[in-house]
Amino acid sequence: LPAGPMPVHGDRDALAQVLLNLLSNAEKYAGERKEISVCGTANGAWQEVNVLDRGIGVPPGFEEKIFEQFVRAHDSLACTAQGSGLGLTLARGFARAHGGEVLFRRREGGGSCFVLRLPQASPLRSSNIAVANSR
Repeated sequence: LPAGPMPVHGDRDALAQVLLNLLSNAEKYAGERKEISVCGTANGAWQEVNVLDRGIGVPPGFEEKIFEQFVRAHDSLACTAQGSGLGLTLARGFARAHGGEVLFRRREGGGSCFVLRLPQASPLRSSNIAVANSR
């Protein structure tokens, strides 16, 4: 993660909920090893936080469906992960309300990458939402 803040305009609680939903989702589906990585970057006019796991991934054809209400990519009866199917819907909704987006990407070698992309703010006018690196 960057050493300093990642300045964006936004509601601190709403954006914290987005990150919590993405991290919770990664933990649920990360597999037995629970290998989860978080990285942050500035990408042009955007600040991006990537939440990556090496879990079971998203089946082909579900890449956009996973963002719909009550949709779970894996059979809820066969999968032991608990959830209502609202976490990604809420995460994307909050991100879009802030002028950003939540995107899904497959990881080479298996697993998922969810990207929280928000418009970069001037450091003087931002809420300075920052993700602390706690190991």
